[in-house]
Amino acid sequence: MAKKMKKIPMSEKKAKARQKQDDAWISMRTGLIVITIVSIGLAVLTAWTTVPALGWFEGLLWGLGFGIAVWLVFFGFLYFNRWVRAKRD
Repeated sequence: MAKKMKKIPMSEKKAKARQKQDDAWISMRTGLIVITIVSIGLAVLTAWTTVPALGWFEGLLWGLGFGIAVWLVFFGFLYFNRWVRAKRD
């Protein structure tokens, strides 16, 4: 026989759902480590593939540019997310 579920008020359900939604799925420290590894990897890969075609200076410059671009996207989305959450609360 099916168990009867205890009725929970709708506002309490919404609060629990929002809390579950707001929980981070990885910590900020882990996220920064991942972004660091990805940006260094992208910078090295870009420089490695462009140096033979464009020369050392321009190849390293392109690699540095792509590595920095990863951080710009990361911080852009971080601040956008904080701005949207501040508007919601």
